[in-house]
Amino acid sequence: MASEATVLASEASTSASNLSPDDAITAITESLPPKTDPLTYLTILESHLSTEILPTLNHLLQDAELTQNIGWDLIHLLLPLPGGEKCLGTIARLGNPREVVLKVTEALQLLDVEAKEQVEDSDPELAAGSGEDAKEDVGEPTTIDKFCVLVNLLSILHPRIKTKYPSRFLQTSLMAILTAFRPSNQATLAVISFVHTISGKKRPPLPGRQSSASIPVVKTISQADPSAPDPEAQDEDPREAVIQNKFLQSFVTHILEDYVNNNPLEWSARLLELFQPKKVMSGRKSVGEYFREVDNLQTRDVIVGQLVALARDLGLSDYSELTSAICKVEDLSEEDPEESYPSSPDAIPLSKAGSLILITCLIFASVIFDSKSPPPKLSIFPDHAKLVKQFLGPNGPATIGGEDQGVIDAVLAIGLWLEHNNQFVLGPLEDDDFLEELQALSLLSANTPSSSLRYAAHSLTSAILHAHPVDRLRLTFITDTLEHCPYENLKASAVSWLKEEIVIAQERKSENAFGTTVALAAAQPYLFPDTSALDDANEEELTTELMQSFPFHMAVLNFIYLISGEPFVSVVPPGMLAVVEEIYLRPLKAAQVKSLEAHGGEKPEGLDHSHGVVFDLQLLGDRLELCLTRLDS
Repeated sequence: MASEATVLASEASTSASNLSPDDAITAITESLPPKTDPLTYLTILESHLSTEILPTLNHLLQDAELTQNIGWDLIHLLLPLPGGEKCLGTIARLGNPREVVLKVTEALQLLDVEAKEQVEDSDPELAAGSGEDAKEDVGEPTTIDKFCVLVNLLSILHPRIKTKYPSRFLQTSLMAILTAFRPSNQATLAVISFVHTISGKKRPPLPGRQSSASIPVVKTISQADPSAPDPEAQDEDPREAVIQNKFLQSFVTHILEDYVNNNPLEWSARLLELFQPKKVMSGRKSVGEYFREVDNLQTRDVIVGQLVALARDLGLSDYSELTSAICKVEDLSEEDPEESYPSSPDAIPLSKAGSLILITCLIFASVIFDSKSPPPKLSIFPDHAKLVKQFLGPNGPATIGGEDQGVIDAVLAIGLWLEHNNQFVLGPLEDDDFLEELQALSLLSANTPSSSLRYAAHSLTSAILHAHPVDRLRLTFITDTLEHCPYENLKASAVSWLKEEIVIAQERKSENAFGTTVALAAAQPYLFPDTSALDDANEEELTTELMQSFPFHMAVLNFIYLISGEPFVSVVPPGMLAVVEEIYLRPLKAAQVKSLEAHGGEKPEGLDHSHGVVFDLQLLGDRLELCLTRLDS
């Protein structure tokens, strides 16, 4: 029999490419075991496999004994075939669940390698674009389609596994899913459906919030047909249910982290629009309106809402539990997590960033969507300060702004909400904690790539700074920023803080440092630097220097124009403006004229790349003229 089977397999392999679909169906039907052994039959199947024979193959796989013998080895063969989902579903229902689940997790791990190779081989801009995969070969399922199919197979397989420690299988599967997960809408919905099934939570999907947004349909495999029992069934350890639930909780926090970091929700921008409606530019659509009207943005809100609802269903909505997960000291053990199975729920950590994002989701929903969840009992000091230390610049101030944008947005949104609700401080406030919080947030306002996050960080920094009751401490932070900060846009922010403090002191007739000459006397050396050294620079160096320092100079010139007016006479030290004109304004004006002349003045023909430079130089010159005219009058 073995010899005959070998001959059959060899003949099949040789002639398969010349067979019609009908001949191929005949071949796989007539060589069924016991006529051939399972290994030989697999060889025959592989050589004849095509889309056309899938209905027949699915019919043959209804034989549970055959599927238990060969099903697990068909996973990698069927996955790339269009229409292979039905056969794969049959294998998941009738094959040996332990063997099949291992092959499915293996396929997910290979999918991760495949996805990385696609990104490396593709155009970088396209690879970094939407997060939705392009078609691989004509007719072949996309990587996301394959991912969704594999996740759906796991939805069938895990309920079938009856063993003493099912969490061990679940842990392996969850890690494989996370490894292969690319946070598209389709993939995320497949994961949500998987967790619903595994956890037994049958909550219907959330509808769109008065939205016409269309969420991509996930290719699902029918779970209505009966499944075969686990041939190696054992009684489950009674502690397993709690451990499995904690695994799912942890898993959802990681999925939420990945999705939000790759699909911006603009929480802080939307909260700022709500809290400061006068600052929304009239005639221009707000960020909130975009999220209410643009389909793909609505979809993000809906999907995140489903992930939050899923976390709630799993028992994960207690703020104290989430904040504890954020502050928990990480286990630096070098043990392979796939080999170290936890014996208690406490040994399974939640994602720190995912927990932060979940807290933000709950707060944001209570503000924007009027959800009934009670707000957390937090304050900027010490609670928000702890979040800033945990998530912004954990490797040092130089790295602040390079964090994932979803994490940055979450930190800022929580801070803006606390500031709006006057949740400033609970307990004693140390000066060092206050200054560290401001330093981190101000660096964020200078360095993060997103303009909306920069503005949110600036707004939060300003609000926290102005809220401190001690004027000398506020002045210390402003002057330290002016003196030591290497970022010109942040120094410009410091100028605006000083201006706001002086204006407020004047309006309230305060006799603090900002209502007298003390503030300007302290800030003068850093606010009005000696610009005479610019005269020694060549034309290229001069232009580079002026353009780098442009935000700072424009802020200072606006400030000079303000304080040179009659209402501010009492806060300007005697003789200061004359010194400012001599050491700062006149040399800066000379440098501006020299640089503008080097670029052709108002005629930058042939210097298209410098057109922005000429415009900025002209703007700088106009502002200098205003200040000099005012001081000379």
